[in-house]
Amino acid sequence: MTSVLSIQGAVAGYATGNVLHGVGVEVAEGEAVAVVGRNGVGKTTLMRTAIGQLPLRAGSIAFKGTDITAEPADRRARRGIGYVPQGRGIFPHLTVRENLLMGGFINEARRNPDFELVFGYFPFLRERLGQRGATLSGGQQAMLAIGRALINEPALLLLDEPSDGVQPSIIEEIGEILSDLNRTRGISVLLVEQNIGFMQRVAGRAYTLDKGRVTSELGPEEIADERLLAEHIAV
Repeated sequence: MTSVLSIQGAVAGYATGNVLHGVGVEVAEGEAVAVVGRNGVGKTTLMRTAIGQLPLRAGSIAFKGTDITAEPADRRARRGIGYVPQGRGIFPHLTVRENLLMGGFINEARRNPDFELVFGYFPFLRERLGQRGATLSGGQQAMLAIGRALINEPALLLLDEPSDGVQPSIIEEIGEILSDLNRTRGISVLLVEQNIGFMQRVAGRAYTLDKGRVTSELGPEEIADERLLAEHIAV
């Protein structure tokens, strides 16, 4: 399969030191892959590195075969990488419409953001276009954040803990939507997630991360083993 995202030997971190120590992750076109592990092992650092918010200190990142290691986050977004950060990162004082437009503005080549694509998956957003983001529930904010990433019609979605703080019924709905986006539209997904059921619904395989290193790769059979997953995720 053709690789949409290839991270090789990634070393990255903060002023206090490196968090990632030679991490390698591959996502093929049309594939949904999860990254699992205990709190504090480098999952969010990996996602921030993939989108370009943190520079690599060593290693490389390629998107659709093109080296993007030195590119900033906005350039990566224009190439077709959508990002839903931990905590969702919506603009609380902007309206739903303005939040969605902010997602569309990232791609200067696309003059008409695809609102209908977003409304097809999240129809309630059409009715809330004039409502401020801060007044939405946690689950609605999560849907808005995904919608903001989708409006750019990305080839790859990076999602960092999208189920965090979301009520179970909406978690299930979001899982079904991500599965449909992956299955019917061919959007590749790289997902960091602690919710085992949600992760199982979306991902076809997974990497386990510990102390900033990939410790194993899990195929479909391992992902179906809740006990095994709990061992990797437990705090």
